[in-house]
Amino acid sequence: MKCLLSIFIAAAFLLVTPVYAEESHSHDHAKVGGPKGGRLLEHTEPQAEFFLERDRIATISFYDKDMKPVAAESQTVVVIADKDGSKTKIDFEKKGDALTSKEPLPEGSPNLVVQFKQTADAKPTNFRFVLEEGICGECKRAEYACICEH
Repeated sequence: MKCLLSIFIAAAFLLVTPVYAEESHSHDHAKVGGPKGGRLLEHTEPQAEFFLERDRIATISFYDKDMKPVAAESQTVVVIADKDGSKTKIDFEKKGDALTSKEPLPEGSPNLVVQFKQTADAKPTNFRFVLEEGICGECKRAEYACICEH
């Protein structure tokens, strides 16, 4: 009888806990785009934005929690662009308050791996996406920076 009562209590606890957890789960998960129209790199501090300029030079800009621009400090970035199986490593350098690619990214829609390091000796965080430049019909941003749910 004690075993049956224990099973009943455990089952009731397991059924009620997910409902309670869902009620207190109120933060928003909507995608947010970068101020320049680029792709925000998640979980970077300060917040980093990847943006492709018209000349195919990539820029990484940084923002505080209120999305106000801040200067790049010790962060480093390397992009590996894979176009039709041919990989190109692109280094970045500090220019003004941002990091910019030393050379243009390959034409077309290469697969990108953005290797972001908060400090020179930190472990890199990789961000992977396809550099699609077409404009999204819904949010009007470049597809690589689209904030829609499609």
